[in-house]
Amino acid sequence: MKNLVQIDERCIPSKIFEKARLLFNQMGVRNTTMDDLAKELGISKKTLYQEIKNKADLVRFCILYDLQKDEAVIRAISENTENAIEEWILISDHVNNELQQYHPALLREVTKFYPESWELIHHHINSFAKDNIKNNLIKGIKQGYYRKDIDIEMVSSLQLHLSMLPIEQNHTLSSKPDEIHREIIKYNLHAIATPEGIKLFEKLNKSRKINL
Repeated sequence: MKNLVQIDERCIPSKIFEKARLLFNQMGVRNTTMDDLAKELGISKKTLYQEIKNKADLVRFCILYDLQKDEAVIRAISENTENAIEEWILISDHVNNELQQYHPALLREVTKFYPESWELIHHHINSFAKDNIKNNLIKGIKQGYYRKDIDIEMVSSLQLHLSMLPIEQNHTLSSKPDEIHREIIKYNLHAIATPEGIKLFEKLNKSRKINL
């Protein structure tokens, strides 16, 4: 899987990113001000601007920081799971946990007002995320958990497209993003899995009490 470009070599405390991410998820990117962030950090706005040049810079660094953390978690799962179904479950659970904190306007605001930051997300989706899906499909086919007649390129594109549905603004579903994602995960798995794969999914899902 291709790595996201590494975050700029700047000595910015991670607590700034963590607090900004929390505010963005609670209030949205547009409604979060540098004053809000400084207040939450317990520092002056002048001190904050010594670390971050402006809000656009903050958004870009936060997205890089967040995506790199996400890639590290997913890479660790992929490297430390025995089979494709277990990998599928653990990554899906990680994504679900992230979606539970997601502000519904976040992606729209970043796309509209911070195009440079959106390009980072776009790169992550179409390189790292797609490669992860492809590798999981290849692994699952070899292990007999996914059908052998799968068109890997087509299925990976379809799964990637569906995975974006919970955070898109133009769908008409009234459910929460994590609830939509859970249904998509089950839909995708039943579309490609062999009976052995379905059986293992149900067993692992129950034993780990993840409830996908």
